[in-house]
Amino acid sequence: MSTAKHLSPKKGFTLIELLVVIAIIAILAAILFPVFAQAREKARQITCISNLKQIDMAAAMYVQDYDESWFTMFDPSNTAGTGHWYFRVSPYIKSGTGDTWTSYYNGGTNNEIRICPDGVARQFNYSMNSHISPVHWDTGLWTPETLAGFTHPTETIVFGDGGQVGEWGWTSGSGYNWYPAQIGTDANGCPVQASSDADWARFDADPQKAGGPGFQEVRYRHTLTGSIAYADGHVKAVRRGALKIWWNWTVTASDPNICQADH
Repeated sequence: MSTAKHLSPKKGFTLIELLVVIAIIAILAAILFPVFAQAREKARQITCISNLKQIDMAAAMYVQDYDESWFTMFDPSNTAGTGHWYFRVSPYIKSGTGDTWTSYYNGGTNNEIRICPDGVARQFNYSMNSHISPVHWDTGLWTPETLAGFTHPTETIVFGDGGQVGEWGWTSGSGYNWYPAQIGTDANGCPVQASSDADWARFDADPQKAGGPGFQEVRYRHTLTGSIAYADGHVKAVRRGALKIWWNWTVTASDPNICQADH
């Protein structure tokens, strides 16, 4: 009589067990994917804030080298085409080797601090407060702002996230020329403010030609926050709608354009 045992075939997963496993995986994916996406976006925002911190420091070094005088966001008298503020800070940026348009583009392989990792294209993604060393467009001249002239440097915006324009090679406008949420002025010349800031991710065509809304304003590209650098050197993420119309954009409290009621 044989003593060999008959082994029964190994039992596999049933259909119900497979469906349960698939359901658990789907639930875990639904929970974890948004967390991973948020973590990735937070890392990009931290990189953007770090970029602006270095740009702010580069600007401070420039100011010290030029008798405490600020550059303008765009110098129209620069016939070489490098009058934008991007190129004023180039010599002071460790990774900013492009001090002209030609050397900056570098075949589209740009990877340096004047580029935000969340930009719609890898071009200049930041803008400068155009009310610092303002340009007189009728003469093409500009008036240098002095370091001592800032009466509230902890609140005065210098640089930050800006929208990008297709007709400009997806570069951001060099300056913030509108106050956030401004949609006009009242009879006293004070700004009329919308319920929240305009937030245009991109302009395919030049919005300046048509006076497009949101033109050269803050771009809130980091989950409804924008990275903003201030005159005293600190940088922070600002939620959309949190910026004051006048106070954050003026250099001195005695600016004739300030509406005192807004303070």
